[in-house]
Amino acid sequence: MTGKTALILAAIIVIGGGVFLADKMKKPETGDKTSVTEVTEEATVAEVIEEPEAAEETEVAEVAEVAEVAEVAEETTIIEDTDAGFLNYDIIIGDTDAPVEIIEYAAISCPHCARFHEDVYPILKKKYLDTGKAKLVYRNFIFDNPFDVFAASLTRCVSEADFFPTVEIYFQNQRDWNKLQDLKRIFDADGREAAIKYAQTEVASAGAAAGISEDAARKCYENEAVVNYLLQVRQKAVEKYSVTSTPTVIVNGKKLEHNDIASIEKAIGNAIK
Repeated sequence: MTGKTALILAAIIVIGGGVFLADKMKKPETGDKTSVTEVTEEATVAEVIEEPEAAEETEVAEVAEVAEVAEVAEETTIIEDTDAGFLNYDIIIGDTDAPVEIIEYAAISCPHCARFHEDVYPILKKKYLDTGKAKLVYRNFIFDNPFDVFAASLTRCVSEADFFPTVEIYFQNQRDWNKLQDLKRIFDADGREAAIKYAQTEVASAGAAAGISEDAARKCYENEAVVNYLLQVRQKAVEKYSVTSTPTVIVNGKKLEHNDIASIEKAIGNAIK
């Protein structure tokens, strides 16, 4: 692990001022968002917080400071190159010429994103994506959590045909690989490098169900361009759409307040009037 990737992971594991851990999720009493509390200057991954239970979104507090994660996302121009060795471009489901564009920003460790793909996505696919009425553009919105960064990376290191099946496997098995309490224990006992290695191993083990070999996972982790791409996508989401939570849904350029099927269908209807 070298260069910028090491800096990114150091910033994720040992948090400095202005950087936020998506682990710090706390379920609100009401509403459809889960706030992510700000991590203080002294915070480390040892401050793993409670697991969210039943909100519809995971919110990133003051995520506009996202570029400070490792000071590596100098610009947000994303250059797409199908020969880059990983999927550094939008993944689209449906007819690319469909009249309605639905953008989904999701974090692979976000339980509300997993619920969205279990409950809402199948309806969208059947009624709108498969019929040519709309297309879905999937974009990663990584959290400052090593498990999330590594899992998002591996979804980008498969073939385009395997992308969504891999995403679904990670969503369906979040509890098996997003082991925050174990990460805390290892970090406290053995330090940052051991914690990073543990997170990589757990994410790669989950990826085996998607056909990702240990060697492929290792090469993906070592490719710093993958993490840089993910950081750029997240920063652009903040700058262009003021994304502060996942899943965030945007229909024909308009960010929705809610991500339930009724809200999305209403937005689709308004878009095609």
